[in-house]
Amino acid sequence: MRILKTRHLAAAIVAGSLVAMSSTTVLAANGAESLALRRAVMQSIGAHFGATVAAIKSGNKKRIQAAARHAQAINTLSKGIVILTPPGSGASAGKTGALPKIWQDWAGYQKAAAGLTAESAKLVAALKTGNAKASMSQFGRTGKVGCGGCHGTYRAKKKK
Repeated sequence: MRILKTRHLAAAIVAGSLVAMSSTTVLAANGAESLALRRAVMQSIGAHFGATVAAIKSGNKKRIQAAARHAQAINTLSKGIVILTPPGSGASAGKTGALPKIWQDWAGYQKAAAGLTAESAKLVAALKTGNAKASMSQFGRTGKVGCGGCHGTYRAKKKK
């Protein structure tokens, strides 16, 4: 199993703290700072997804149940995504796949980001059962609806 890097843990701690803070305080950060934090949060979410799928694929009930902690971290981090996407944290702030459509369709972006929060909460519940089939099904839905809800519409396609 892949061990989370220190920067991912730091990102999780920072994001968790941001969720507890008011958006006014966070918006005071400049675009480049918000972009750097958002990138670290996304990398951390990715690492938690990797650990989660590895646990599910193991088929080991206890390991699958333990992966609920990773899904909970995804859920917690997801709550800070919108806060970390203030105006000015797009391409003008640095290298990012964030499309201008985020700020043009703010309500849609908020709804899409909320999809990750909702689906990751369901993933936590599925993992707690230890059932590999149910967990993998919800893992796929979390990726498709939760991640894909934003990445399909609000993020530029990655160049191969």
